Amino acid sequence: MAMLYDSFLLLAILMCTSAVYTIIAVSITGDFSASADIHNNDTIHELQPTELGWPIIPVLIGVTLGFFIYFWRATGQTLGMLVWKIKLVSDDGNAVTIRQGLTRFLMAIISIALLGAGYLALLFGNKTTTWHDRVSHTKVIRLNPK
Repeated sequence: MAMLYDSFLLLAILMCTSAVYTIIAVSITGDFSASADIHNNDTIHELQPTELGWPIIPVLIGVTLGFFIYFWRATGQTLGMLVWKIKLVSDDGNAVTIRQGLTRFLMAIISIALLGAGYLALLFGNKTTTWHDRVSHTKVIRLNPK
């Protein structure tokens, strides 16, 4: 459930990032030609979208990576983890390093790409860590409710 909470927050952040990127891209390229031809009687399918180009992909990946690493490094918790009272720590109990966060993020992508096999290892394996936790030497702990 923490992942679901975080996905909603991250989706909103990525939408805002895309809006800012679009404004910057259109300002730099000067592609205002479509706006001059828009009339009240135009239908949506007749309007041409602005081509944003491939640089938006690394920007969105960078924002996603920055989101997780920032929260994991700063507090050990994303918003979803905070709500569900769980925290990410290093195996030794200290805060997660940037390298551990990067490794965990990349391995989580691989886990998801393999039809969630890394997460299924949690259910059917040792029941304490996922693949990305093992590789990054991190663990998710439950916080005691106050």
